[in-house]
Amino acid sequence: MSTAKVPMSNEESFGSQSRCPHAAQFYDRDDALLDSLTRFVGNALVAGDAAIVVASQSHREALGRRLVEYGLDPARIASQGRYVSLDAADTLSKFMAEGWPDAARFESLLGDTVTRAAASSESGCVAVFGEMVAILWAEGKAGACIRLEEMWNDLSRTLSFSLLCAYPIAAFNRTEHEERFLKICAEHTNLIPAEDYTTLKDENRHLNVASLQQKAQALKTEKWERQEVEKTLEIRESELADFLENALEGIQRTGPDQEILWANRALLRLLGYSADQYFGHPLSGFFADQQAFDEFWAKLMRREEIYDYPADLKCRDGSIKRVLIHSNGLWEGDKFLHTRTFIRDVTERAEMEKALLLAHDNLEARVKERTEELGKKNAQMLRQSEVLDATNRGLRQLSARLMQVQDDERRRIARDLHDSTGQALALLSMNLSVLETEAGQYSPELAKGLSDNAVIVRQISEELRTLSYLLHPPLLEEMGLESALQWYIDGFAQRSGIKVHFDELHLGRLSRDMEIAIFRAVQECLTNVHRHSGSLTATIRLHASSDGVILDVKDEGKGIPTEMLAKIASAGASGVGLRGLRERIKDFGGEVEIASDGRGTRIRILLPMSA
Repeated sequence: MSTAKVPMSNEESFGSQSRCPHAAQFYDRDDALLDSLTRFVGNALVAGDAAIVVASQSHREALGRRLVEYGLDPARIASQGRYVSLDAADTLSKFMAEGWPDAARFESLLGDTVTRAAASSESGCVAVFGEMVAILWAEGKAGACIRLEEMWNDLSRTLSFSLLCAYPIAAFNRTEHEERFLKICAEHTNLIPAEDYTTLKDENRHLNVASLQQKAQALKTEKWERQEVEKTLEIRESELADFLENALEGIQRTGPDQEILWANRALLRLLGYSADQYFGHPLSGFFADQQAFDEFWAKLMRREEIYDYPADLKCRDGSIKRVLIHSNGLWEGDKFLHTRTFIRDVTERAEMEKALLLAHDNLEARVKERTEELGKKNAQMLRQSEVLDATNRGLRQLSARLMQVQDDERRRIARDLHDSTGQALALLSMNLSVLETEAGQYSPELAKGLSDNAVIVRQISEELRTLSYLLHPPLLEEMGLESALQWYIDGFAQRSGIKVHFDELHLGRLSRDMEIAIFRAVQECLTNVHRHSGSLTATIRLHASSDGVILDVKDEGKGIPTEMLAKIASAGASGVGLRGLRERIKDFGGEVEIASDGRGTRIRILLPMSA
């Protein structure tokens, strides 16, 4: 056994288990704790006793270096089983259950460790140092800390060992710690105050000193915290004062005598007063309407919360500012102390609202006047539109009748129509121009109707001019069929935008009825292409055969639905369009074939030469 002696102070009694089975060390500095811990563990090891150290890694490493300096070999002693070094946090975790120390696990773990260490020592004595209680206290688990101290005491009743616990005194730095600090002290047989008081012999004095140290530490902490709070309050008060003084919206306080106590820069700037011109004066003197002030003050005295209260305030230059006021009162029991008032300038907004209201009234008057005027004009235009609609219906009926009559009657009607419709169409065209101009200014619905009528009139006009030309024998005889066809096809292509390919063929001299039938067939076929097929091209082939004249018209449009083909082919009363064409060709003894496959339509007409 080493003969090294660890320097001792008046704490040599640490080695006497009978006198100090459970001591508590309170310390300010780590080096003071390590001095006590080195003496406690070193004396035990020199005496041949065992030592168990349950501490933080830094404390265990520092203790090991100090023991070596005093001539001890911790590694060799540990190999003998007399020196056990354990990590405090790791050891604590092995017997904690849901934040609370488990007595059975603790007894099994630490009891076994103490038993084995005692068996390895010459005297059977064991010195134990622990920091696990300090860890629990630092984590805010004061109850668990006290319970662990109790479990150490329970274990000492069955096993022989001396125990030294250590706490940093700074951990007990609040007044509310005092009660639990005293409970911790009560669980120990010996208390060691912070390093400046270790020379004291009286155990009761040790407790008193430790208690005083805790209180001093708490007072020191509270003083520091109070100073920090005061600094924070000063900063916040300064920030609040700056916020109120430099806010962009007016703020003021008014006392119970209705005198103005304070106002910020924004409000003084708004009204144009200096502080001495505004502070200390009655608030009522700045209201343009005394009744408005009386109502405002009455609300405050009823302890009402006032929002957006409108008021007119007098400015120093004699002008008036329109404002909205938010305000309530600060009361101390039944005593009114002062108002808390926010004032927002809405003068510009009020003037804009007034201007908008005036503009609205003027606009309503103008709308009413204009509505009456337009009502009269629209009534006149609607009457003209009704006349136009009636004229259009008459023209349509006349055109339909013209298609159905026989040759002699048709020629007579055409001649009459040729002479009489020109003036009617000219008059309608002129009226449409006037009506379209008026309708575009006053009535979109009427303008649309007139626009549709204009299209109808132009279509009817074109039809009538064509019919007039075709049914006037001298003109047809002058041009001839081929020239007439070319004239019509060119005009059709120009109007419709459809490209028409026409195979001219000299057919010789045909009867006038045959020419009219062929021309009318070409016209009807191209009309079908234009109105229904959607094709951009059409091909016309006209040639003579031994059977008669054959007319082929083909387009590349969307075709004719099957059900429509069936209606065209069915017999019955006279029809219009392709069905009417089939009926007229049949009157000449001819035939019409119509084929459509969804990729276009082909119309083939055969007129016998003898027709």
